[in-house]
Amino acid sequence: MEITHRSVVRAARSQVSTVLDGEAVLLELDRGIYFGLNEVGTRVWELVQQPRDVEAIRDAVCGEYEVTPDRCLADVIGLLVRMRDEGLVEVVDEGP
Repeated sequence: MEITHRSVVRAARSQVSTVLDGEAVLLELDRGIYFGLNEVGTRVWELVQQPRDVEAIRDAVCGEYEVTPDRCLADVIGLLVRMRDEGLVEVVDEGP
């Protein structure tokens, strides 16, 4: 399933995570693979702990970091696609 600005995503259940020194460390349990996220990626990770649409994630990140909405949306979608492909997030709905 494609991730768009209307997609609703959440953290997958098959992972555990913690934040160390402001950066998230994630373990995908099915394959036992670790992932690290920088500060902005960690913020996105915090936001997907509850189902949230991509636009809301973009708006939160734009409000906290100096980035244009278009660039932010592209970067957030890119990160979420990679996280989905690695089994860390799942698309739960396609909003209206």
